[in-house]
Amino acid sequence: MKFYPPHYLLVFSLCMLLTWYFGEFSPKYLLLTWYFGESSPQNLLPIIFGLGLIGFGFLLAFNSIGKFIRAKTGVVPFSESTTLITEGFYKYTRNPMYVGMNSFLLGLLIILNNLINFIFLIIFFFIVRNLFVIKEEVQMEETFGEDYLTYKGKVRRWL
Repeated sequence: MKFYPPHYLLVFSLCMLLTWYFGEFSPKYLLLTWYFGESSPQNLLPIIFGLGLIGFGFLLAFNSIGKFIRAKTGVVPFSESTTLITEGFYKYTRNPMYVGMNSFLLGLLIILNNLINFIFLIIFFFIVRNLFVIKEEVQMEETFGEDYLTYKGKVRRWL
C-alpha cells in the first residue's frame, strides 16, 4: 500500500493526540511541563483559534478537491493531470490541499497546547514537501510546459 498525504495527516494527527493524552504520565513530559508550564489550553481563545485553523484547512482541501473533480483531472498524487487548475485558492498558492493539511495540524497543535507536538507538524511539512510537492512540480512542468512555468512564476508554492 502506498502512503499519500492524507495517510500521513491521519498518522501525525493520531501521534499528536496520543502524545497529548499519554504525555502527562511521562517523566520527561512532567519535566517539560514544569519548565514550559501546563499543557492544556488556559482559555477559550486558543481553542477557537485552533478550530478556525482546522476549519480553514478543511475548506482549502475540500474546495481544491472539488476543483479537481469538476475538471476531471487526477486528485491522487502522481496520477495523470489533464487540466492545469489556476482558479479559486490556486490563485494564491500552488498547493492549497497541502496548505490545508498543515493548517489542520497547526490548529490541532494549538488546541492541544503541547509544544512537543510541533515536531509532528515539522516532520509532516517536510515529508509532503520532499516526497510529493517537489516531484509533482517536475511532473507538472513536463505535462503543461510553459503554461505551468508561467503559473509557477506568478503564484507561490505555499502562501
